[in-house]
Amino acid sequence: MSETDESIGSGFPHCIHADSALAGRGAAEAGAWFEQAMPSLEPALLRVGALLFRGFPLREAEDFRRVVSAMAPQLHGYAGGTSPRSQVAEGIYTSTEYPKQLEIPLHNEMSYSVRWPQRLYFFCATAPQTGGETPLADSRRILQSMPAPIVEEFERRQLMYVRNLAPAQSRYNAWSKAFETQDREQVEAYCRDMDIGCEWQPGGGLRIHERRPPTRLHPLTGERVWFNQVHLFHASNTPMASAVDARIEAGLPMAAYYGDGGRIDNATLASVREVLRVQRRTFRWQQGDLLAVDNVLAAHGRLPFDGPRRILVAMS
Repeated sequence: MSETDESIGSGFPHCIHADSALAGRGAAEAGAWFEQAMPSLEPALLRVGALLFRGFPLREAEDFRRVVSAMAPQLHGYAGGTSPRSQVAEGIYTSTEYPKQLEIPLHNEMSYSVRWPQRLYFFCATAPQTGGETPLADSRRILQSMPAPIVEEFERRQLMYVRNLAPAQSRYNAWSKAFETQDREQVEAYCRDMDIGCEWQPGGGLRIHERRPPTRLHPLTGERVWFNQVHLFHASNTPMASAVDARIEAGLPMAAYYGDGGRIDNATLASVREVLRVQRRTFRWQQGDLLAVDNVLAAHGRLPFDGPRRILVAMS
């Protein structure tokens, strides 16, 4: 472990190194090790929120799939997700395919949904040369550090996430891509099951809205955590934020409001982002790294980068 890597050295994420015997073996042996070891590592993951496995014999997407299947036999799909990503294998996706010069803010995966993945698994297939870190933040500490008036107002009024999805054949932001189907009836059935309001738009687009709480209780530890994506959905997260008015905001791909439909002012979101900035921790990816994240206890994001970068993700 690097002595200069502050995030690993401080234990968040907690780094676990393969011993020399295991490091020289193959992915099958690594899969057996993870299947046997993860039950005993569960308390550490619940305590810290993220575990970084380094030096294990993992080189390709198939190695990652094998190990993840050993840890989590049932993987979570990405139907209803907001991020552009490609499916590499069953249950294995690329990380968000946003332009490399953009930062992806810290967030808990699918926290806008009633059904989110409990665990996330990231695999470094190609380490970025410059930048490209996957920052993490402890969701418990975020809540503790958030200004009390903001937490109280969000709790009282709840949050509303709105998405305007493009027609099925669109190259970007198509509802068929988001819901992994081109069948309108399947989309409507999914929305009913997931408590999502939806309205088909003239021209074939789809507008959806979801009313959710800003915090959650961890299902195993009972700890209350900050668990939302209001700062990511909000209009102030767009490059044209200063020019956004209510009419323009209504047509953005994503927007966030109070649960009663009221607008959330930019100053409130600036305070939220400042807490996230202070709580953010980073580490440098190395080839073959595997990062296991408790999606409720820890938020994650992505920093801008140069050169090639390939991080794969699975959810359970």
